[in-house]
Amino acid sequence: MGIDLLEIYMEAADHFGIEEETLVQQDAVTVQDLVKNILTTLAAQQSQPPAEPPSQSEVQATLLTIISRVTGHPESEILPGTRLIDLCD
Repeated sequence: MGIDLLEIYMEAADHFGIEEETLVQQDAVTVQDLVKNILTTLAAQQSQPPAEPPSQSEVQATLLTIISRVTGHPESEILPGTRLIDLCD
């Protein structure tokens, strides 16, 4: 795993309150895979009714911001089907 990809996982885990190891173990290939993994993990962590869990579009928007900041790619060029490894040179 490249340093950029590791940083994306670390920032996403920190932002959403998820264990980084949990995200890494789920082995996301695309941006959309990572969005789904975050939503699945958040749903599994809910032992009591939370405020309001983030929507898919909120998670995706946050990830685009993180990925853009870490990799330098403009958010407009990061699509759901984009492979994470292709963004991390």
